[in-house]
Amino acid sequence: MTFLAPLWFAVAGAAALGVIALHLVSTSRPPAAPFPTARFVPEGDARAIARTAQPTDLLLLALRIVALLLLGAGAARPVGKPAGKATGRVLVIDRSRSALSDVRDSAVALWRPGDVLVLFDSAAHRVAVAESDSLRGLESGGERGALSSAAVAALRGKRALESRADSVEMIIISPITSDEIDAATPALLAQWRGRVRIVRTSPPQVMRPVVSLQSGDVTDPLRPMLDALPSPRTIPGLGTSERAAAGAVAVVRSAPSPADSAAARAGTAIVYWPPGENSRARAAGVSSGNATLVAMLSAADTDAVSAGGGHTVARWADGRPAALERVMGKGCIRSVRFGVSSAGDVALQPAFAAVAHRLLGPCARANTSAAASDSIVSTLRRTPLQAPATIRASEGDARDSRAAAWLVAAALLLLIAELFVRRSKSQPA
Repeated sequence: MTFLAPLWFAVAGAAALGVIALHLVSTSRPPAAPFPTARFVPEGDARAIARTAQPTDLLLLALRIVALLLLGAGAARPVGKPAGKATGRVLVIDRSRSALSDVRDSAVALWRPGDVLVLFDSAAHRVAVAESDSLRGLESGGERGALSSAAVAALRGKRALESRADSVEMIIISPITSDEIDAATPALLAQWRGRVRIVRTSPPQVMRPVVSLQSGDVTDPLRPMLDALPSPRTIPGLGTSERAAAGAVAVVRSAPSPADSAAARAGTAIVYWPPGENSRARAAGVSSGNATLVAMLSAADTDAVSAGGGHTVARWADGRPAALERVMGKGCIRSVRFGVSSAGDVALQPAFAAVAHRLLGPCARANTSAAASDSIVSTLRRTPLQAPATIRASEGDARDSRAAAWLVAAALLLLIAELFVRRSKSQPA
């Protein structure tokens, strides 16, 4: 049993010593005795203060001292020591697209019976029955990781350990890439009343996609823009297997062929960008992200390719989709619904290059995020200054609050008993 506010217990002890000191000073009435010359004594109540050689009313003294000590013990917030291990652990394991095989190896090495497991990618969930065999079969997925959702799941899983552990530690096993951290992540981890330890694994290599233009027309308006790109670089005539191995972005001007669909399933981003017709060009605006292009553009019919919907990559000025991305296997097919006329210099404008960079990027599910900096990761780690018992009690333990209530109730009962004992002593025999 420990006390979180021992000062109150010390105050109760000092008050008990004061009661003992005052109890030794008693006010007594002298015994009545006949005296011949009593008629000469003035009328009045004769009292005298005298020190007793031996303490009296010891029952009253004991009741008062015990009541004070119980009140002090209740105010000192007693905390019972848990019967289980001193420290519980919540293992937060990354299984997103940023996780490599060393995440699984680190999780297997750190796991011990009784740990709570939380797996996360874009969402997080707690493993109901945690075993080492379930960790050995852990594989990473294709979704982006979200540490905020992992922190929420860890806070919920922590409740299972509060009743049998003095403190709970969170261990995050992840490469910690920049796309896994958002504005809410530090605030959520700050709610963890305990230590937060980060086991940082190897981050994936940032993929620089290879862009190829599957068009033999030297007058293609996209060719000058692609040739001017320092990165990603342009490699014409790349085969299907090479494009898939390089994680490439292939621009096709005609409808995608079965070979293009196979390359998309293998991981390539196939960009179907049909050429525009000069006769259908009109002034229009297209935006993608922070890039905006206003020029003579022609609408292209890509409904057959984008049938089934997908993720909007670019929009017209009126909000209609100007480019859609549909997931296919490990890659995607992106259909662009506007064309650039071969006449004029629209393809050479910086605004067109900015929009084209967005349209010629890798698939949305591809991992293009670098590892977070050490300074950002250091803000996520937490080493509490409180003692483990203080950490546990600050989270609110119902049993500890009931113990304090019982102590205060016992003190009140003793004070009531002291009142009855004092009244019985004051009554004449």
